[in-house]
Parts: sequence; C-alpha cells; structure tokens
Amino acid sequence: MNKLRIHALKIALTIMVLFTASAGTAFAATTGQLLLQGTVPGILEITITPAADSGDLDLSIDAADVKVATVVERSNKKTGYTVTLESANAVTQSADNGVFINQDGTISETLNYSISYAGNPVTLSSGAALISDVSGKTTGTGESKDVAISYNGSSDFPYEGTYSDTLTFTIAAK
Repeated sequence: MNKLRIHALKIALTIMVLFTASAGTAFAATTGQLLLQGTVPGILEITITPAADSGDLDLSIDAADVKVATVVERSNKKTGYTVTLESANAVTQSADNGVFINQDGTISETLNYSISYAGNPVTLSSGAALISDVSGKTTGTGESKDVAISYNGSSDFPYEGTYSDTLTFTIAAK
C-alpha cells in the first residue's frame, strides 16, 4: 500500500507540475502597456530689472524715451494673461500720466512724465493701465519688454529736491 500511495503521489505531483507549467504558458501575455505620466506646473511670473540709472534720473533736463527698466512676462496659462501698470502717485492724484512728487516735504511740487511699454505709449486711467493682454503662453524664457519714460524737466523747471514715483507691474491669469 505504501507503494501505491507513493505512486499516486508521484502521479499527482506530475499532474500538478504539468498543470502549473501549462497554466503559466496559457496566461502569458504577448503585449503589455506602460503608462508614462507627468505634470507641468503652472507658471505666471513677472520680473522687473531696473536700468542702471533709473534711481538717479536727471529731472532738470527734457528727456525722451529714457529706458528705466526691462520687464519679462512669463506664463504658460492656457487662458492667457494680462499685465497692468500702476503709478502710485498717479493713483493718489487720479492722473492720466506718471507723476514725480517732490519728497522734501516743504514744497508740494510735481513733474509729470509719460510712459511707454514695449515701444507703445501707455495711457493711465486714474493711475493704472492694462499694458499686456495675451491670449496664449509666452516662450519658455518669457517675453522681454522695455519700459521708457519721457519728461520735460528743463521746460517745466521744478523746484530743487528729490522726486520719486513707484511703478507696480502685476501679471494675472485670465
């Protein structure tokens, strides 16, 4: 009986080995797929690089198209983006042009100036303007645009002193 059991066990093991081997072959795939996936983060940024002399302008002369900064707009937003410009002094005075204000405090003196962006004149409305309205994305390095101003310091002949204004550029997704 031991021989019969051993023989039956051998047969059972052989059947299991054959079944396992054939089952592996029967279920082996002839093709396969690999999903590759990644993400691209949304980019919406603006970089302002002032010209070397933008903080030390000679306001006693008449000047035309003086480059004061380079702005780089960079975006990959599907809906596009806008850039607005705001003159701090023009906002407080509801002006349609840039305004330098004497910072000495004893005499309230101003000197108006005009702004161009990427070679286009900027018209402020109560101190602010939409200067870029883009429906797509920029290049990977962004779009570089010059900011220039013009003023009549010699013709307007303002009082002595230190004059300033702050321009704010804001990029926003549409």
